[in-house]
Amino acid sequence: MQTRQAIQNLQDLKQEAETEGLNLKQPSKFASWKGKVQSVLTKSLGADHHLTHGFAKNRYSLSVASSDTPQSHWDNAFLSGVNRATGIIDAAIFELQQAGTSDDAVDETAFDPDLWAHVQTHVQNEDWSAVASQTAIFVEDRVRQWCGDPKGKDGQTLVGKGLFAKVFANDGQFRLGKEAGEWEGWRGLGMGFTQALGNVDRHNIQKRTDAKRYAFGVLGLGSLVLTQLRYQHGEDLNIEG
Repeated sequence: MQTRQAIQNLQDLKQEAETEGLNLKQPSKFASWKGKVQSVLTKSLGADHHLTHGFAKNRYSLSVASSDTPQSHWDNAFLSGVNRATGIIDAAIFELQQAGTSDDAVDETAFDPDLWAHVQTHVQNEDWSAVASQTAIFVEDRVRQWCGDPKGKDGQTLVGKGLFAKVFANDGQFRLGKEAGEWEGWRGLGMGFTQALGNVDRHNIQKRTDAKRYAFGVLGLGSLVLTQLRYQHGEDLNIEG
């Protein structure tokens, strides 16, 4: 979830609680409000964050009561619970404003939509090694699927360099570019992508000081290949759904 969207959602939900007051106590309305807040906290901060846990454990009723307990006590307990909840929401908004998440500066529409959907959670969790490795895996898988799962001379499934060499061959149905020089360039780009990045990022967890920049570089290159395939051969690709 984009940080700006999460902040806006939390602000709206806080205002709803403050405006509704005891009206929020209606079972269906309260269940909806509480579920929405929990969902936003989980998606923006994570399920294990202390504020997410704090909201989930917050009480809105009396811990001790009897048949003689006046309704006003129940109402006051509910409002106290709502006040605590809005305090937690405030703290979550502050944390998101201060720290943000790494997709703040990312325009997700700049990437292939399927690829972005596949790696988005890793970006939000700042798991840069996973962003790189999953991009390499996803791009090769999509090229194979979209282009009809081409086979080698002995009928074997093509992987890595061999896959891109076959798919983007000069006489291939899915070659990229308009002339021979461009065909060779795109083929080299695809083969280079899998050779330079695939083996390293699939089988190793890289510890780099520039891990974020590296991950977005891999993401951008992978997205470029998929974007060009869609642009030139969209109607002929075996794209499910």
